Amino acid sequence: MIDSSTDMTDTSLEGGGKPWYRHTWPWVLILIPFAAVLFGILMIYMVTRYPDDLMVDNYYKEGMAINRSLSMDARAQDLGVEAALIVNDAGQIRFSIKAATDTVIVLELFHVTDRDQDKVLILYPEFGMTEENAVIYSATNQDMDKLLHSPGIWYLQLSGADDQWRLRQRIQTPVQQLVLHSQ
Repeated sequence: MIDSSTDMTDTSLEGGGKPWYRHTWPWVLILIPFAAVLFGILMIYMVTRYPDDLMVDNYYKEGMAINRSLSMDARAQDLGVEAALIVNDAGQIRFSIKAATDTVIVLELFHVTDRDQDKVLILYPEFGMTEENAVIYSATNQDMDKLLHSPGIWYLQLSGADDQWRLRQRIQTPVQQLVLHSQ
């Protein structure tokens, strides 16, 4: 004889009688791999959208450039080249450079992480403007005034047009006063 109390449709058995999708634990277990896939897609998007500017493709070429750069630093030290930043109210950037006889000076500003913000300026000597055995070099650029007064971290490099010497320093903007010595 069959007992009517053990009916197969009885919902009072294990699991409280709820279907699986009404329980919390299956959704928690499904959420973990779903989150991993979602974050993986996000990482792939970020890598393709914002590539790393700090990577170098040709290590040998970069190594040779480093050796050349070190010789430029030594040449600046031998010459005794020093530079001081002068910023006037009109946004004109001037550098007072001692022991430099170049016809033009190249000013390069490299942003620490964003290559798109890098700037290169050519500084020309102001004839008749000398100060304590130094020549005043200047360039007019309104963007540079904004740059020097906005917060950020930059690498500043001054070099002669013939790439015989260079001065460089890491700076944090805003900057009002700056003196570069040969290293």
